[in-house]
Amino acid sequence: MSKHVLRLAGVMAVALASLGAAVLTSLPAGASESSVTSAPAKGLLTTAQAKRLGFGQTATKASTSTKTGVTGCSKGAQVAYENTSKKTGLISEVLICKTTKVASGLITKEKKVGTAVSSMKPPKALGSTAIERAAEASTYAIYWQQGKIIELLAFDANIDATSSSAETSVPATPLSSGQQQTLVKAALEQNSATQ
Repeated sequence: MSKHVLRLAGVMAVALASLGAAVLTSLPAGASESSVTSAPAKGLLTTAQAKRLGFGQTATKASTSTKTGVTGCSKGAQVAYENTSKKTGLISEVLICKTTKVASGLITKEKKVGTAVSSMKPPKALGSTAIERAAEASTYAIYWQQGKIIELLAFDANIDATSSSAETSVPATPLSSGQQQTLVKAALEQNSATQ
């Protein structure tokens, strides 16, 4: 696992831990809520989907865990991809919560504490309460809920910045309109698994 993915995984775990009322949407193509609940990796952005979006290198292979660090959500999965220049990346995550109420509470909490950027709007297809947030210096994420499942798709606009040490202050790297479109397309691809 590369440094930037490890660091970003920590950022995403913190973001998910601070998350919170969403509407039910759908899961990735070919997956059902029950299949993703039992095998969280089925809800992740696939390698083929990432390649279509220009992220042909797997930075971190898909992995699952029963230790998410998020109270009430005991299972999760994550995968990370990079573009060929290794300058930008996509991180796909799925978090399985014990109940719909727990998942909804995480989205509600993130709405209150997360950093919203007015120019960033999640796609309506993810549901009316899907949210998009600036997670860290150059990382932007879309969160949405499917029953007791939280899905997250993050775009890292500057891998070098997120792989630097925690003590280093890194100026924010805003998303370009093209990068915002990629983030939205990637979230929709991940979401398409059960359509």
